[in-house]
Amino acid sequence: MKSMGKRGLLGVLTMGACFALGSTGCFFEASTDAGPAPPPPVAPPPLAGSLTVQWTVDEVTDPNVCIMGNASTLDIVLTTAGGGFAGEFQGACTAFTTTISSLAPGDYAASARLLDAGGRPRTTIINLHPFTIVENTNLVVNLDFPADSFL
Repeated sequence: MKSMGKRGLLGVLTMGACFALGSTGCFFEASTDAGPAPPPPVAPPPLAGSLTVQWTVDEVTDPNVCIMGNASTLDIVLTTAGGGFAGEFQGACTAFTTTISSLAPGDYAASARLLDAGGRPRTTIINLHPFTIVENTNLVVNLDFPADSFL
């Protein structure tokens, strides 16, 4: 028998190693596929707007008129253009102004009346003209409770 030289032995070992690595089932595959595309960015919600209601009692902003009329609170009921309830808000009669913040942009209607300390109506309901809240703005609405609106 002929003996293998160093070169032959090296070739046999190399082939054996390749065969051993191939039979383990391990392999590596390169790809340029980045996978599924990321979802589109979500649009931020619209910025809220606000409504400031300024009122007078018989065309004056005298706190004594609220006291004499036994009216301690302004009560505002807000509805959407479709008639859905959008909130009820209150402020002190003697403040003569209140701001309703964080209103979603859209069309609204509102009604207001003055209440006594027990929450009972002191005036008839005053309806505000329909209005639109625009994002990131403040709408100012004025109203008056005339003397004949008191119950």
